[in-house]
Amino acid sequence: MAPERLKHKTVTELNAKPDFLLIGAARSGTTWLYQRLVSHRGLFVTPVKELHYFDIQRAYPLWHWIRVRRFVLHIRRFFQYFFKKDRLESSSWLLKWASRYFLMPKTHSWYRSLFKDEFGRLAGELTPSYSLLDENEVREIYKINPDVKIIYQMRDPVDRAWSQIVMHLGLHMRAGDDFTEYMDEIREVMKRDEIVDRSMYTMTIDTWEKVFGQGQICYLFFDEILEEPAEMLKRLFTFLEVDADEHVFQEKLRQKVAARDTKGKAMPLEVEYELAKQFLPMLKMLEQRFDNNYTRQWLERAQNVVEPVVIQ
Repeated sequence: MAPERLKHKTVTELNAKPDFLLIGAARSGTTWLYQRLVSHRGLFVTPVKELHYFDIQRAYPLWHWIRVRRFVLHIRRFFQYFFKKDRLESSSWLLKWASRYFLMPKTHSWYRSLFKDEFGRLAGELTPSYSLLDENEVREIYKINPDVKIIYQMRDPVDRAWSQIVMHLGLHMRAGDDFTEYMDEIREVMKRDEIVDRSMYTMTIDTWEKVFGQGQICYLFFDEILEEPAEMLKRLFTFLEVDADEHVFQEKLRQKVAARDTKGKAMPLEVEYELAKQFLPMLKMLEQRFDNNYTRQWLERAQNVVEPVVIQ
């Protein structure tokens, strides 16, 4: 059953603010998770995926090419949402949301207003780059809503980094059956902070827990999508304190996300070795923290690559 529309409610009356944030990690199944949250009829997820308010929209002037590119991308994403057949929001309400999003000055009040929902549901957004925010920037989020629930999904950091490298190569029109001819470029790209830092999960965990505490953060693992997606979603909905909407579970939950996001390109052994060596110390800390099958497998994989067992 669809939720009932609210009538004549102001932003102040609704106390609009994000109730939850999905902060990453990028290339870790966050788009899959975003789609599941959107399909939950008890949740409102912003029609534009990846608002980037706390990084891009606050860091760059309006005319900067990064802002302009995002503006064009967000127009496209809005209309993709607008023409969804199964959306609950009325067309007039969505157009009002879009006028507010695209035309109003980007302030904390503006950001809060984006979570004014037509039905008064729990509201949130996804921006994976929020995992890179520093402590002061995270405290800005705390000022807006100290009770916001944080969702952080992780993946084997070696695979996550390779997926991002493949995306970079695709954006730069690198083609071929494999990427061996681009190894010099790959060696340079995989050292960039934007690649390395997104896989440094313990750094993100420390920053966000310092501000919000452990109890306000739900940690998910990419492997769960492949092995037990329904159980993962039930755990997430319990964390958000919403019912496990059966509409979500009617969809095909298991998808070949890993094969799709790397375009079937095998990781060169040299790249795997360098990434595993880079992330091995972090993986040891991550395994101590979570001590589950996923972090254990990630650690063992990196150890086998960097410190192979020699058979006498």
